[in-house]
Amino acid sequence: MGNEPIEIDPQRRFRECRRCGRPTPAHVPDCVNCGARSLQAVVESDLERADERFARAYFSRRSPFTYFILGLNIVIYILMTASSGGNFADHFVYGVDPATLIAFGAKTNELLWDQREWFRLVTPLFIHGGLIHLILNSYALWIVGPQVERLYGSARFVMIYLLAGIGGVVGSFAGSSIMGRNPMTPSVGASGAIFGLFGVLAMFGYKYRHELPPAFRRAFGSGVLPVIAINLFIGFSVPVIDNSAHIGGLVAGGLLALVAPYVQPGQERISRAGVLMLAVSVAVVGWCFARAWTESAGHMSRRTAVLDPFLDALNAARRVMGEGARTGEGQQRLRTLQDDLERIADELDSVRAPDATGKEICRELAVVLRLRSAALAEVSPLVREARLASTSNDFERVWRRLTEWVRTDGKRLGITQSENDGR
Repeated sequence: MGNEPIEIDPQRRFRECRRCGRPTPAHVPDCVNCGARSLQAVVESDLERADERFARAYFSRRSPFTYFILGLNIVIYILMTASSGGNFADHFVYGVDPATLIAFGAKTNELLWDQREWFRLVTPLFIHGGLIHLILNSYALWIVGPQVERLYGSARFVMIYLLAGIGGVVGSFAGSSIMGRNPMTPSVGASGAIFGLFGVLAMFGYKYRHELPPAFRRAFGSGVLPVIAINLFIGFSVPVIDNSAHIGGLVAGGLLALVAPYVQPGQERISRAGVLMLAVSVAVVGWCFARAWTESAGHMSRRTAVLDPFLDALNAARRVMGEGARTGEGQQRLRTLQDDLERIADELDSVRAPDATGKEICRELAVVLRLRSAALAEVSPLVREARLASTSNDFERVWRRLTEWVRTDGKRLGITQSENDGR
């Protein structure tokens, strides 16, 4: 027993007590001889209490306006779906037509800048183009929104959300202008504002890196950067995503975090400034949607003004192709058919379409109709019949593409297709 070796833990070091001057284990905050507490232990204890106070204050705060915005987005989406006409279920899943988006306040460069409809800086933040779009943005807001609202309080959170979202709309406007996109293409979604919230967290983690508890410093600083990078990469990889809105919101959020103070532990109170900030924010959103409502009738009527001539031209093309297929003789009749084919081809070229695919289909049909007119002018009956058969095949190919468009994008416009009609 007496010859057993004594194990000495190299991690257990000693320090000299400043009160009694005797050695005491360094890992024990109180001196084992006189009970005095070391200065380092006091500092560490204060830091632990501060970290604990920050965590307790952070997790005890509520985030009601995050969920209010989530609910508002859903309500607006349902109202938009119900107002669009056509099949409600299809519109709810796949989204509404561009005219309805614009009527509810979607951003287009032409309306925002040329028509000076400034309310479109705000309304797009609460509008979504489809159910998947709404779900993805709602999930992201549900994750990041409470974090920012707990840090800055509800009043500053709402103001940050709106200003970051406006930054996203401005970024979308600039990006669309630089890329030369169609100025009437609508842009909607909360993603610019949500990227702004990520920018707030990243800048917050950097700005207060010396004050935050280690876990919060990692979560709000370096932990946010991979999320931002991955989502920006996805935005650059998918053409339909308006990544310029994401970048605009991200930059705006970072700048806002530089100047906006956060609510420190112990300062949780409702101030007059906070109530005023909330009231102004709610009033701005309400005014913007009221302006969108006053402009909506014009946009919805313009939607009808586009759809009716578009559908009439398609149906006329279908009818004249049927007539031509049944007529093989009679010079006067052939000349009449040629005139009809040329006239309807001109209508297809000049008619406005609800989207780029619809316009492309009109142009393809116009080409087929002109080829058919040229085929009717053939002197040789064999050559004429061969060219007519070829144009019939071409027409059916383009019409199948039209049918597919009606099943997808056209359905959002309330367009259906019967056996003998394009409506």
